[in-house]
Amino acid sequence: MLGTTISHYRILEKLGAGGMGVVYKAQDIRLGRFVALKFLPDNYADGHQLRDRFQREARAASALNHPSICTIYDIGEADGRVFMAMEYLDGVTLKDLAVVGPMELNRLVDIAVQVLDGLEAAHAQNVIHRDIKPANIFVTSTGRAKILDFGLAKIKAPNRARALEGGEEEPASGSGDYQTSGGGALSTMPYMSPEQALGQPLDARSDLFSFGVTLYEMASGKMPFQGETTGVLLLSIVQDTPTPAMQLNPEIPPELRRIIDKCLEKDRELRYQHASAIRSDLKRLRGDSLALSSGSSGVVGSKAIDIPSKKIGTAAQVPSSPVPVVSQVSETEPSRRVTWKVWVSLATLLVTLGIGGLFYWRSHKKVVLTERDTVVLADFANSTGDSVFDDPLKTALMVDLNQSPYVNVLSENKVAAALKLMTKPPDTKLTPEVARDVCQRASGKAYIAGSIASLGTEYVIGLKAVNCQDGDTLAQQLVTVPGKEKVLDALDQATAKLRGQLGESLASVQRFDVPLEEATTSSLEALTAFTLGRKAMSAEGEKAAISYFKRATALDPNFALAYAGLGTAYANLRESDLAKENYQKAYDLRSRVSTREQYAISAYYYNDVTGDLEKANQTYELYAKADPRNWVPHNNLGGNYAALGKWQNALAEVREAVRLNPDSGIALGALMEYECRMGRYEDAKSTYQLAASRGLDYSDLHYYRYGVAFLEGDAAEMQRQRDWAAGKSGREDVLLSTQSDTEAFSGHLTKARELSRRATESAHNAGEDETAAKRELNDAIREVEFGYPLQARSEVASALGLSSTRSTRVLAAAVLARAGDIGHAQKMAHDLQEQNPSNTKIIGYWLPTIRAAIELNRHNPAKAIEILDEAAPYELGMPGPQPELGALLYPVYLRGQAYLALHQGSAARAEFQKYQDHRGAAINSVLAGLSPLGLARAYKLQGDAAKAHAAYQNFLVHWTDADPDIPVLKQAKAEYIKT
Repeated sequence: MLGTTISHYRILEKLGAGGMGVVYKAQDIRLGRFVALKFLPDNYADGHQLRDRFQREARAASALNHPSICTIYDIGEADGRVFMAMEYLDGVTLKDLAVVGPMELNRLVDIAVQVLDGLEAAHAQNVIHRDIKPANIFVTSTGRAKILDFGLAKIKAPNRARALEGGEEEPASGSGDYQTSGGGALSTMPYMSPEQALGQPLDARSDLFSFGVTLYEMASGKMPFQGETTGVLLLSIVQDTPTPAMQLNPEIPPELRRIIDKCLEKDRELRYQHASAIRSDLKRLRGDSLALSSGSSGVVGSKAIDIPSKKIGTAAQVPSSPVPVVSQVSETEPSRRVTWKVWVSLATLLVTLGIGGLFYWRSHKKVVLTERDTVVLADFANSTGDSVFDDPLKTALMVDLNQSPYVNVLSENKVAAALKLMTKPPDTKLTPEVARDVCQRASGKAYIAGSIASLGTEYVIGLKAVNCQDGDTLAQQLVTVPGKEKVLDALDQATAKLRGQLGESLASVQRFDVPLEEATTSSLEALTAFTLGRKAMSAEGEKAAISYFKRATALDPNFALAYAGLGTAYANLRESDLAKENYQKAYDLRSRVSTREQYAISAYYYNDVTGDLEKANQTYELYAKADPRNWVPHNNLGGNYAALGKWQNALAEVREAVRLNPDSGIALGALMEYECRMGRYEDAKSTYQLAASRGLDYSDLHYYRYGVAFLEGDAAEMQRQRDWAAGKSGREDVLLSTQSDTEAFSGHLTKARELSRRATESAHNAGEDETAAKRELNDAIREVEFGYPLQARSEVASALGLSSTRSTRVLAAAVLARAGDIGHAQKMAHDLQEQNPSNTKIIGYWLPTIRAAIELNRHNPAKAIEILDEAAPYELGMPGPQPELGALLYPVYLRGQAYLALHQGSAARAEFQKYQDHRGAAINSVLAGLSPLGLARAYKLQGDAAKAHAAYQNFLVHWTDADPDIPVLKQAKAEYIKT
C-alpha cells in the first residue's frame, strides 16, 4: 500500500500491526498534516462483530475531546477497506517503558495524573474503556500521556440499568496480549477487574481497578496477579491479595502503596469510586498540585525518556513474537524412503478409514461450526487388534474437544437418552451410522468419527467430521505415528487441526489446547482405567468406579482427572476424608489439566478440602462462565447455596442445571430436594414423576420422595420407598436411618434405636465406615436431646472408633457439648478451628453451635445467645455433615432453649415457631419433633395458659404410644398437668 492514496490520505510507511488493525503513517493531502491510518485487517473485513467493534472505537473516542485521549479525525471506507484516521503520535507506550523496570516516582505520578484526567473525561461522557493497560497508554516525546484503543469501550446510556452493561460478546483481539471474550468479561486478562473476570455488570470502577494494576506494574516492575494458565490467572484476580508493591520496590512510599491497594480492592464498593479521587491522592503524594494540575504542559518531571523514542500510530500493538502454529504429525519420516508396498497399504488403509480421494479439497473447504451447534462423538474404530485402543481414544478426544469454547459435544447422558428413544441399550456401540442417528435425534450438526489402524510398525489415526443431516464430510485429518507411545500426541495435534477446519480461530485453538498427555495421562493403560471408571460411575454408581480410578492413579501418579474422579466418588458416598485426600492431590496437579478442569478441581478443593464456600462459589461461577453448557457447576453451586440456607438461589441454580442436562438424576434429585425444603411438595412430586418417566433411579429421588410422603402423612408411599432401598448395599442405610428418625419423631425410641443399629451395620458392611459413624452419631444426637447423656457419650466413643474424620468430629463435639462433657467438647472445638480456619460451615455454623451448647451447660444462656448470632446467617441451611433428610436447625433450637432459660417466652416462641414455618427443611429431624414442646413452654412463660395447654396436648397426642420412660416425655407430662 505504500505510496498509494486512500480517500484523501497518502500512505507513507507502515507503523505496526495488531489483532484489531494495521496502522500506517499517512499524510492528509487536504490539510497537509500527518495522521495515523488504522485499517481493519483484510481477513476480518467481512466479520460483522469486528467491524462493529472497529466502528465503536471510532465513535467512543471521537465523542471525547481531551488532551489525554487520542483524537479521532475521521472514519471511512475506500475500495472495500474500512479505515480510521487518528492523531499521529511520536513517542512510546507505557508497555515499552516497562521493559526498563520500575518507573521513577515523579514521572510515574505525572503520567498517572494525566491518564486519570482522560479517564475522568471519558467516564463523564458515560464511556467505559474496559481495557486500560500499559500498551494502551502512549507517552509522547513531549511527555503528554494519551489513552489509546477504545475498541472495547462501552458507551453507557446514563439512565439505563447497570445490569445491561458488559453483556455483548466479541472475539479476542489476537494482539500478543492474553485476552478473553464472551459474556462481558472482555479485556486483556492480567489487567481485568474481578467483576470482568466473573462476567458481572461493569461500571467506571472497573477501569479504576485496571488502572491500579497498571500503576502497580509501573511502580514495582511486576504484575500483581499471575498464573500459568487462564484458570489460575482468573482465580488470582478474583481471590488473591497481591504482594505489597513496597516489597518489590523499597523506594515506593507507603502512601503510594495505600493508593495502589485501594485501586485493587476486590469489592468495588471499597475501591476508589471516581478517577478524580485517585488523582487528588496522587497530587497530595507529590506535594506539588500546581505542577500536576490538569492544565500542565505534560513534561515528564525533569528527566528525558530513558529509551529511544519511536514514531508509532495509536493502534500499533505489534505482537512480541510470531504466533506459533499447531504442527501436523508427518505422514512419513523425512529421511525414510517409502516403498510402493507401503503406499499400497496406505491407500487400502485410507479406504478402511473412510478417508478417500476427496481428502485434499475437503480438508480445505471452509466450514464454520458455531458454539450453538452440537456434535456427537462416535466410538473409535480400532482395527489394530490391540484392545488398549478400544476405549481411551474416545475419552481423550472428548477431553480435547471439550477444551474448545466452540465445540459442543453431546453429553453421555443425552446420548443414552437418544439411544433409549431408538429402543437401543445405553451401551450400544456408536458406529458412524448409529452416531448419525443419535445426532439427528439430538438436532445436532455433525458427528465425529475416529479410527486407528496399524501400518507395519506405525499407527495411523483418522478423524472425520460428518454433517449428520446430509452426510457430507465437513473436515478430516489423517496422521501417522511411529509407535504406541506417540498416539495421544498425534491425536492431540490432529484434533487441533480438525477444530481449525470446523471454523475455530487459530488463536482460540492455541489458547484452549492443553496437550492431552498433560490434560489426561501419557499412559494408555491409565486412560483406559479412567474411562472404565467414568462408565462404571454412570452405569453402576460411585462404588463400582473407585477401583478403576485407583488403578488409573497407580499407573500414573500424576493423573489429576483420575484423582478428581476418586474425590467425587468418595464425596457422593459421604466419605469426606477420602474425598479430601483425593481432591487435594488433584488440586496439587491442577496445572496439568485444561482451564475448565482447573475450575472444577479448584472448586472441589475449596468445597471439600478447605471448606471455603465463598471461594468455591466464585470458582463455580468462573467454571460456569468458561463452560456455559455444563450443568455441573450450577448443580454444585446450588448445593452450596443450600448449605448456606439460601434456598431461592439454590433452586435457581439447580433449575439451570436441569435445563442444561434434563436427563441427570443427580440434578433432578437436587431439584426435588430444594422443592421439598421450600414447601413445594406438589412440584417435588412432579419432579419425581418426571425422573421416573425418563427411567432415572438416582437415590436422592427416592430419599426425598420419602420426605415429601412423611410431610404429607402418606404412609403407603413411605413404605414403597423403604421397599426400594431394602437390600441395596450403600443405599438402604440412608432410609433405615431416616426411618429411625421417623419413629423417634413420635417417641418410639426402642424402634428408632434398632433401626439406627441396622443403618450403622449396613453402612459398615458396605465398606463406608465414615457413613456408619454418622449413622451412630445421628442416634447420639437423639439420645442426648431425649435425656440420655451417658448413652449419647457412649455412642460418640463407638462412632469415633469407627471413623474419626473431620465430619464425625464435628458431630461428636456437638453431642458432647449437649451431654455436658465440656472439656472434651472444648478441645475438639479448638482443634476444629485450628485445622479449618476458612471452613464456612464449621466456623459459621458448627463452632457457634458447639460453644453455645457449652454455655447452656454452664447455665450462661445470655452468652449462648450472643455466640449464636454468628450462626444466624446459616441456621436455616443444610451444613451437614449429618446425612439424614431433615435439617437440624440446631442454632435455632439452642437459641430457643436459651430464651426459655432466661424466661423470655416471646423470644423463645419465635425460635421454635421456625420449625413449623420451615417444615420442609426440618422434615423428620429429632429437633423438629421436639419443637412443639418448646412452643408449649414458651407460651407458658408468656402467661398464655390456653395456648400452652393446647401445645402440650398437641405434643402428647403425637407421642400417645411413645416409650413411656423417655425423660423428656416424663418432664412434658409433669408440666402439662400444671397448665
